[in-house]
Amino acid sequence: MTIGTVCSRDVCTTRVGAALGAAVESMSKRHIGAIVVIEESVTGAKPIGIITDRDVVCGQLNPPRDLFCMSVEDVMTTEVLTLEETCELPEAIARMSERGVRRAPVVDRNGNLVGIVSIDDLLPYLAEELTALATLVRSQSAHER
Repeated sequence: MTIGTVCSRDVCTTRVGAALGAAVESMSKRHIGAIVVIEESVTGAKPIGIITDRDVVCGQLNPPRDLFCMSVEDVMTTEVLTLEETCELPEAIARMSERGVRRAPVVDRNGNLVGIVSIDDLLPYLAEELTALATLVRSQSAHER
């Protein structure tokens, strides 16, 4: 199974130069914890950053600043982990774990944004895998008796 099959295709985005207050408002209205910062071109939209709710809080506190006087560049993470939509789930989980991230933008082979994946999207897959493993163990234990 690939990331492209489990990711959300409805991605909340903003652009460089946008007001941070507007980005936070978009996140709040959609009840989500992250927004992807994109750079648009004629070939598509490339993710160049990501902002999480935690980034917003930390960005406002160090040093103390007014949210409505800030832009997305003030708090965005620029070294964003992206995953190609053809990436297999175990590899994606390993890459997210290595980087310590809960979310990652999903891109096509040209690097254009096509979705976003979070650990919440991956939990049902992991639960299914664990159930299959538990069934196998039970089956083998019963067979050995």
